[in-house]
Amino acid sequence: MNNFSDGEAFGRVNLIGEHLDYNKGCVIPLQINKSVKVSLTKDDTIEGIKIKSENFDHEIITNVLNKKLSNWADFIIGSLYLFGKKYNLKIEQLYIEVKSNLPIGVGVSSSAAVTVSTLRALYDFFDKNIKNSELVELAHSVERDFVGVAGGVMDQFASIYGSQDQALFLDTKTNNYNLIKLSDEYIFFIIDSGRQRILTDGSLNKKKKICKKISTKLNVEYLCELEELNEDHKKKLTDEELDIARHVIYENQRSILGKKALIENNLKKFGSLMTQSHISLRDLYKVSTNELDLLVELCNSFGSLGSKLTGAGFGGAIVTLVKKELVEDLKMFIVENYSNAKFL
Repeated sequence: MNNFSDGEAFGRVNLIGEHLDYNKGCVIPLQINKSVKVSLTKDDTIEGIKIKSENFDHEIITNVLNKKLSNWADFIIGSLYLFGKKYNLKIEQLYIEVKSNLPIGVGVSSSAAVTVSTLRALYDFFDKNIKNSELVELAHSVERDFVGVAGGVMDQFASIYGSQDQALFLDTKTNNYNLIKLSDEYIFFIIDSGRQRILTDGSLNKKKKICKKISTKLNVEYLCELEELNEDHKKKLTDEELDIARHVIYENQRSILGKKALIENNLKKFGSLMTQSHISLRDLYKVSTNELDLLVELCNSFGSLGSKLTGAGFGGAIVTLVKKELVEDLKMFIVENYSNAKFL
C-alpha cells in the first residue's frame, strides 16, 4: 500500500449514437482534452474519509461508504465502496482531493471521468492490477448500481479506451471497438448552452424504462437488435413508444453509416448524419431544449458541416463539425447571437 497516489481520466463528446448504449447499439464518442484528477493521501487524523473538490466549497467527511449522499461525491464514494467490496478491503483514513477542468452537467461525461480517475488512484494506492475491460465494468457498476443512473458503458469505455485524435466506434452489445483517425482540417467543436443538466433527477432512467417496455412488446432483448420497424411492430406501440423506437433504431443505422463516412473521410456525409441525429433527438426522443436547438441552427447557418446535442440532452452542450480555420469566426458569430454560450 502507498501513502499517496493519483489517477486521471478524460471526458468525452459523443459524435453520434445518442441514447444507444443502454439499448446495446453502436456509438461514436471522442475523448476530449479536459480531465478529472483524483489524489489519495493516507491521513491518520481522519476516522473515515474526507473529500475535497476544487469545484465545490464544502468538504465531505464520512465513514459510511455503502450509502449515497445524493450529491456530487456519490461517484467517489461508490468507487471506494465497490473497490473495497471487490478486494475485501477496509477503506478509511483517506484524504481525497479532486481537481478538474472538465465542466459538470454539460454532457461531456464528467461523472465517468470522476469514477475512472478515482478507481485508477485506488488501484495505484493499494498496488492492485486490473485489465481495462474489468475497469470499464467496475466503473459502470458504480454509476448503474450505486449512484443509480441507467446509462450504458459508453462513457466509461471512452474514458478508458478513447483517444483525442481518433473517434472511437463502439458496439455496446459486444464491446468490440475501432479507433478511426480524424481529419487534420476539421474539428469537432463543443459549445455549452449554459443550461446545466443533472441526470440523477431520473429523466434518463424514465427513457430507459420506456425502451425496455418497447423491447418487451416487440419481443427483442434490446431495441438495437431491430434494423427497421414493420407494420406489425407499429401496431403494438403507442405514439410515444413509436417515436422513441424510431429514434433508437435509426440512430443505430446512423452510427454504422457514420463509421463508414469517417473511415472514408467523407465529413460532409458525417456532418449530415449529425444534424439528422439532432432532429431525431429533438422531434422523436424529445430530449433537446430551445437553447440546444438554437445553437445547432446557428452553427449550421454559419457553415458547419453538421451539429447536434451531445450526451443525454435535457440541457448541456452541442458538438459541431467545422473547419479548424473557421473556429474563431464561429465563436464570434455565436457570441453575437447567443450570449450565454461557453466554449470548451
